[in-house]
Amino acid sequence: MLMNALKMQEAGSELIFTDKAEIGAWAQKAVSQALQLGIIKGYEDGTFGPNRNITRAEIAMMIAKTLKLPNEENAITSFTDDKEIPVWAKGAVEALKDNGIIQGTGTNQFNPRAETTRAEAATILLNMLDDLK
Repeated sequence: MLMNALKMQEAGSELIFTDKAEIGAWAQKAVSQALQLGIIKGYEDGTFGPNRNITRAEIAMMIAKTLKLPNEENAITSFTDDKEIPVWAKGAVEALKDNGIIQGTGTNQFNPRAETTRAEAATILLNMLDDLK
């Protein structure tokens, strides 16, 4: 969805993931483009996880990288569940919140480990595209 929204023309990088055979043919170009642009890097075990749903923390990191927003290592977010947000995503989450691209759920919680729904992803992408204008 992200690469389609950006209308990228790059050919992309070679897929280096150990589970690259599981990436559908329809998604391979978008994944290789995102890899080339540094938007994704895969998991620590060398996999991409094409059949996994992404978490709210993961989509926040991808969008922040796309927008080249700062990701301060020692960031503290204004969400009440700040301690649940992975350290690697805190700066991205706060930068996106400050830019009006993401919002919390319910009582000012980010819920970082929750799977991102299609509706949430679409809303985030629309907000990102507005930010790019």
